[in-house]
Amino acid sequence: MSAGAGAGLGAAFNAPLSGVVFVLEELHGNFTPVMFVAAFLASVSGDVVARLLTNELPVFHLSGMIAPGVATVPWAALLGVCAGVFGVFFNRALLMTLDFRDRVVLWPAWALGAAVGAIVGLAGWLVPGLEGSGGPLVQSALAGQIALGVLPLFIVARFCLTMVSYSSGAAGGIFAPLLGLGALGGLLFGVGVHAVMPHSATELTPAVFCVLGMGAMFTAIVRAPLTGIVLMIELTGVYGFMLPLLVACLTAYGVAEALGNTPIYEALRLRSRPVPARAAA
Repeated sequence: MSAGAGAGLGAAFNAPLSGVVFVLEELHGNFTPVMFVAAFLASVSGDVVARLLTNELPVFHLSGMIAPGVATVPWAALLGVCAGVFGVFFNRALLMTLDFRDRVVLWPAWALGAAVGAIVGLAGWLVPGLEGSGGPLVQSALAGQIALGVLPLFIVARFCLTMVSYSSGAAGGIFAPLLGLGALGGLLFGVGVHAVMPHSATELTPAVFCVLGMGAMFTAIVRAPLTGIVLMIELTGVYGFMLPLLVACLTAYGVAEALGNTPIYEALRLRSRPVPARAAA
């Protein structure tokens, strides 16, 4: 399982180091040297195969971006607070959606999957970019190609579609969609910063906050700050993001921890665990 998790992350995002760090953070209570070696070899192997097939590195391209400096730190902390609060809301909303499906929506699996597929397909046909994992949408956000007027719509729609899609039980996950939400939220935050400080430093661009938003959102929802930091650096190839990413991700982690947020994968694991007969009685 450790090897599979590391290989999946390393291959999907061309981020082998993130795959290893993610396994270590997720399995911190049961870590052994054998797990580390297995995760490391699998993550690197998955990344090598992915690069041979796609020849694409890094995943997200940032052309002409100035590496953020000290001026970004206070805003990164504020973004971390916002991401921490939203991360708690995301986790609770996802669990409530799953409970609603189990108790109210009593359709057969095939009917529910078909209905959700039709909804997502229609949404993607009406507004291209709402469907899929969100990779092209993130690239558009980084390039500043999303109009401000539709940005809140994209955030709300992607959030709702993520809830509906995951709760349907269809094959898929929330890893990539939550990065998309983080990028869109970071872009909206960056636009707000630019509106408040129109003559601010050139490093305070909305694209910078897209990257910080992805890392902070991932940290708040998954509660894996080291993975969030390393993943963003590997996805962008810009090591200058280290300082603001540290601030944004650790702040998001602290806020989520203070609000009593259970990491989403742990919450899903506990939810799927059968209740003992004695406890149920």
